[in-house]
Amino acid sequence: MDGIDWFNSPFSFFYRGGFSVSMFFILSGLVLTYSVAKHTDVLLAIRKAALKRYVRLGVPVAASVLIGCALMKLGMFTAPDVLPVPVLSTPYLFQASWDTAARDALYGALALGDSRYNYVLWTIQIELIGSFAIYAGFALFGANSLMYRTFCLIAFFILSSSPNKLAMYSSLFFLGSMLMTFNYQVESHEKRRGALCLVGLFMGIYLAGFHSASASYSGINGFTRIISEYTGYRPSWLLIMPALGALLIVVSVLNAPNTFKVLDSRLMKWLGRTSFSVYLLHTFILVLMGQTFTHYLGMTVQAMLLTLFTTLGITLVVAHIYYLKIDVTAIALANKVSVRLFDKVRPSVPAIPDDRNVAPGA
Repeated sequence: MDGIDWFNSPFSFFYRGGFSVSMFFILSGLVLTYSVAKHTDVLLAIRKAALKRYVRLGVPVAASVLIGCALMKLGMFTAPDVLPVPVLSTPYLFQASWDTAARDALYGALALGDSRYNYVLWTIQIELIGSFAIYAGFALFGANSLMYRTFCLIAFFILSSSPNKLAMYSSLFFLGSMLMTFNYQVESHEKRRGALCLVGLFMGIYLAGFHSASASYSGINGFTRIISEYTGYRPSWLLIMPALGALLIVVSVLNAPNTFKVLDSRLMKWLGRTSFSVYLLHTFILVLMGQTFTHYLGMTVQAMLLTLFTTLGITLVVAHIYYLKIDVTAIALANKVSVRLFDKVRPSVPAIPDDRNVAPGA
């Protein structure tokens, strides 16, 4: 199959970066809501989590920005003479400055979404704002599941209708957060539930590859036009359809028999702990491996496969070290900030127990 065949096939989900981003934000909404809902004093948990959030995210983000600047200063990123262009290293081929790197490390990346020194950081501003939106919404309406579910749906439709990228992606936090209002521990009709989850999983994977110009989605494309025409709801379907696919996948996995046993395994816990570090570091390793193999092998399948597997292996190892040295430090520092600030107001209130196994960045 050539590129056009893959594009027109219903199996293009595996290279859809937008789908992965949508999945990330939906899971963030779910995990952030869980992290405060499990406490007896939910409002206190929300206040503490909101206070900790900037430090919790900011320290690992700042470190990744400084690493990116250092790699650029050392001349580690080059532009191999290959086609097509631009190559993976293109975003890093500019004159790095410690002044701008320090600015981005302190507030530019997290608060403003500047991503020049680590190009995945365009999502981190959305993560921060989405976090605060979830905390505020759950504080106001979380006491009543039906009310909170309704609030999440309204927030999703309003924000997803906006042409603003920040608003569109922030809407996905509410889809994930809404999932906390449902019960996933039903044990009856396990075989039927397993079959339905399998159908939902495949449907979600199919929607994950949605593109309005793809021949495999002509029916879905027509359906979206009808919705927009008769309801006035005109979001970016290129974002929303893969996001709905991600939602279907998450719901299917949560409802599948024995899901929680798998999620409670040591491997899953380890992946959860290191996933934020993987997110922050993988582009540097991808660029370095990609430019190395394309330099010697050209733009070939061999270069692609070697880049894929070496990037995966090295990233997991480096991310584990980064988690231990940087991420754990950020969690401890965020907890200290929260305790100190709240001790001044409520000396008798203990700090929220830290659960590092919940999710990346949570």
